[in-house]
Amino acid sequence: MAKNHLILLLVAVATSFVASSATLTRSNSNAAPTVYEMLAKYNFPPGILPDSVQNYTINAGGSFDVTLAGECQIDVRGFTLRYKSKIQGNIQPMVINGLEGVSVNLGINHVGINSVERDGDQLKFSAGLISKSFPVGSFAKSPGCNPGPGFPK
Repeated sequence: MAKNHLILLLVAVATSFVASSATLTRSNSNAAPTVYEMLAKYNFPPGILPDSVQNYTINAGGSFDVTLAGECQIDVRGFTLRYKSKIQGNIQPMVINGLEGVSVNLGINHVGINSVERDGDQLKFSAGLISKSFPVGSFAKSPGCNPGPGFPK
């Protein structure tokens, strides 16, 4: 009789373990993708956004909102990109347009970047009539976000 109770106890423990493993797997697969994983789905590298993203929303049409921990700047190949704490735009495969909240320092002025386009291994940033291409590899990793001059610390 004790042997039967031991077998039943082992079966119950094993069943409980298998059920909890299935639940963990299922809940992990239902987790929302990170903003960096979403960028990859549209063929963009993670480094076009700093590592300080707090949350994001994207709708089926591609319009998005990204919230950073605060305003900041990053340096990319001699250019300073400034990010407001809220970034908006529309993303489609290989194109981000209608971009708001990101600017580039061009001498003494900051000019808003309104689109980013991927062309092979290049990313073309457009700010009005001015555009500049960078190798995609320059954005392989999300950079740390540094408060810049004129930003609250």
